[in-house]
Amino acid sequence: MKAVILCGGKGTRIRGAVADAPKPLLDIAGRPLVHRLMDHFAESNYKSFILCLGHRGGEIRDYFDHADVPSDWNVELVDTGEETMTGGRLWQVRDLLQEPFFLCYGDALSDVDLSKLVEFHSGHGKIATLTTVHPRSDYGLLDLDGAGCVRSFREKDVQQNQWINAGFFVMDKAVFEYLNDDVNLILERQPLEKLAAVSELMAFKHDGFWKSMETYRDWLDLDERFRANS
Repeated sequence: MKAVILCGGKGTRIRGAVADAPKPLLDIAGRPLVHRLMDHFAESNYKSFILCLGHRGGEIRDYFDHADVPSDWNVELVDTGEETMTGGRLWQVRDLLQEPFFLCYGDALSDVDLSKLVEFHSGHGKIATLTTVHPRSDYGLLDLDGAGCVRSFREKDVQQNQWINAGFFVMDKAVFEYLNDDVNLILERQPLEKLAAVSELMAFKHDGFWKSMETYRDWLDLDERFRANS
């Protein structure tokens, strides 16, 4: 069962704030983020990877040409275009996939139980499963009374009544009926919206660790977490 990792984005929000490298190669406690992501899959015995390259893809290719990658890993590097969007990148690797397959972004880490995710997907019989998590507020929240008096502070509170896409998918190849060769196709818009509209998209709820690296603060948080756990 292969894991497709989208590694082609430009990382515009974090670019310039950290070391000059593609976001998937940014160092997290001594190892590139994408390598740590692949370690997570390998720990559940999923060791076959397709990396969809785009912006600064040559640097990612160079890393894997020289990295100390375990001998039982199979890593395929596919140039999917500098400006191609997520749906277009996935479309370009369709012939390399059997079913089902994983799909994830190359800029987020999690402790999601991948075997349980696959079991959940196999059990419901739908085309696609996404992993969902509760969002955390970017700001401290205030509790006010009716007169506007501050009663308490809640620092970056988890929003228990909301769910967001955490980007760890399992999909059957029938998903390609909802994709096409348009390089501007954004997976998270029309394709996933169509799957939802016909009840072919399910959500696997994850209450554990998940962190997407969008900002300099996110990078520091991830680095600190993995250094503490090493």
